Amino acid sequence: MEGILLSCLFLMSMSGALAATDMEGNVFLFPKESATSYVILTPKTTSPLSSFTVSFRYRKELTRYCSLFSSATSKTFNDILISKENTTHYKVFVGDESVTFRGTDDTPDWEHLCASWDSSTGVVTLWINGKSLPRKTMKKGYSVNAQPIIILGQEQDSYGGGFDINQSFVGEITDVNMWDSVLSPSDVQLALANDNWLCGTIIDWKSMYYELKDDVIIQRKLEHSSYYQCDGTCRRQTESKC
Repeated sequence: MEGILLSCLFLMSMSGALAATDMEGNVFLFPKESATSYVILTPKTTSPLSSFTVSFRYRKELTRYCSLFSSATSKTFNDILISKENTTHYKVFVGDESVTFRGTDDTPDWEHLCASWDSSTGVVTLWINGKSLPRKTMKKGYSVNAQPIIILGQEQDSYGGGFDINQSFVGEITDVNMWDSVLSPSDVQLALANDNWLCGTIIDWKSMYYELKDDVIIQRKLEHSSYYQCDGTCRRQTESKC
């Protein structure tokens, strides 16, 4: 029965039952620990992936483990998972395998995170505030499965469920984008700068399909944005900045 309900949710979202929203200037606020509060993101494409980049900005006060970005499929629950292990360490999962990165100590300020993986080499790259950490490798030749359920705020220990309050996220998340390719270093800098012309091909913060569950709130960003932004339509990654 659970599988049928998840399939119905997936089909409803892909059929346009959820309207696309420009989330520019907004955040998803997760105000407290919970096993029932999360955001479902509907991807623009559900095809298998041989590479990807996930980019977002977040801030939190938790020092324990928490899930930041969870993409599960019916075959693999941690097909893509990005988590914060503690105040300094991050984990990136692909196909239920993981690598660990050591960053800097947590602060209450916004942190921009960008993670990429390429099947042809297995190389995983993690960028924190525009600076890359030493690269790792895993799952060379693997293909991320089709028809994912993508969730913010919880880690999926089953396809669309299996949440644990001790893995939940508390804080704010914004500027969530995902691409079906590995971003170049210059495009990572554009993502850091919140460039309006760099739009996600799988998840696009400026044309977002989402569904809030339980106690998640959409709020305006409190800080005045100092990021450089261009006016115009989304650019291809090969095109120059405006």
